[in-house]
Amino acid sequence: MSEPGDAPAQHVVQKPRRRTDQVTVADFTMLVRVDGKPAAVRVFTDAEADDAAAYAAEIGGEIVQLPLDPPAGYTTDSRGHLVPVSPSEAASTDDGPASDTD
Repeated sequence: MSEPGDAPAQHVVQKPRRRTDQVTVADFTMLVRVDGKPAAVRVFTDAEADDAAAYAAEIGGEIVQLPLDPPAGYTTDSRGHLVPVSPSEAASTDDGPASDTD
């Protein structure tokens, strides 16, 4: 229970947009993000590129192409799942200084 004078709790409800065609997660090719406003994120398909640009301009967001590259130290497996890079694999792809023994 809140005390008198406490700020009211914020409650965010997100509902997906109604799309006229059947879309799966794999169809999303871009998202619009806004710094400091995670609830403003929306995803779009290639066919909705104009909508993405309009939404980004309206809210001051930026368009990010999907899929995103895995973060450092991770890769994807054959099913597309994010998995840590094994130490031996990381060593073989190290971009350290080049050798002068050529």
